[in-house]
Amino acid sequence: MKNRHENLDDDVLSAPAPRHLDLARTLMQDIRNGQPALGELLPTEAELCAKWGLSRYTVRQAIQKLCTLGLVTRQAGVGTTVIASRPQARYTQSMDNLSDLMRYAKGTQLCLTTRQQLIAKPEHAQLLRGEQGASWLHLSGTRLSVTDDGAPITLVDIYIDADYADLPGLTPPLDVPVYTLIEERYGIKVTRVEQEIQGVLIEGAAAETLQVPTGSAGLRIIRTYYVRDRVIEVTTGVHPASRFSYSTAFQLTSAAM
Repeated sequence: MKNRHENLDDDVLSAPAPRHLDLARTLMQDIRNGQPALGELLPTEAELCAKWGLSRYTVRQAIQKLCTLGLVTRQAGVGTTVIASRPQARYTQSMDNLSDLMRYAKGTQLCLTTRQQLIAKPEHAQLLRGEQGASWLHLSGTRLSVTDDGAPITLVDIYIDADYADLPGLTPPLDVPVYTLIEERYGIKVTRVEQEIQGVLIEGAAAETLQVPTGSAGLRIIRTYYVRDRVIEVTTGVHPASRFSYSTAFQLTSAAM
C-alpha cells in the first residue's frame, strides 16, 4: 500500500495546472510563432474570455504572467503590446525618487547632434514598450563633462512620446534631464523608472566619438520613464568602462522585534 505522503505526491502530479497558466503558455507559444508579431497587440481581455471561456480575472492573471516575463507591456487605452518573442532575463531597480538622476546631470551638458521624428517599427517594440506605428521624437548626442576639459561621458539616445514632445526648453546644450522638462511643460509627474544595465563593446564611430580604442568595454544603460502605465520617455546611454562606474546603495530595514 502507498503511504500518505505517496498519495499526496500523486495528487499533486495529477492535478491540472491553473487555467491562467494554461492560457499564458498558449499565448507564449503564439508569440514565439509570430502571432501576434513584435509591436502588435494581443487580443483584448474580452476576446480572450470569449474564446477560452474564462473569467476576466483569470485572463488578467495570464497577461500579468507575460508582463512579468518581459514578453508584453500593457498601456491604458492602447492594449497589450508584444515586445519580445522570448522571456527576458531582467533586473528592475525600484527607486523612491529621481534625485540620483538629477545629480548625475549636474556638472554635464548634453550636446544634441540629431533631432528627428520616428515612427515605431517592430524592431523598436522592446525598447519603446509600445505599439508599432506610434510617433516619437528621437534625439541623439553626446554628454560632456563641464569640469574635465569637456571629456565625452556617454553617447545618448532619447525617445520622447510625441504627445509630450513640444518642449520649448529642449535647446542644446542641455544641463537638466529631459524628463524634468516634460514634467514642467505638461504638469505631470514621473511615477516609475525602470533601469537595465548591459555590457557592450564600443566600436567604430562610437569609439571615435567617445575617444576610446575600438573594441573597448562599455556599459549601456537603458532607462524607461512611466507616468502610471504609460511610457513617456526612454533613454539609452553608452559609457566607456574606463571612465565610468555605477554604484548603488540599498538601505535595509529590520523587521519589528
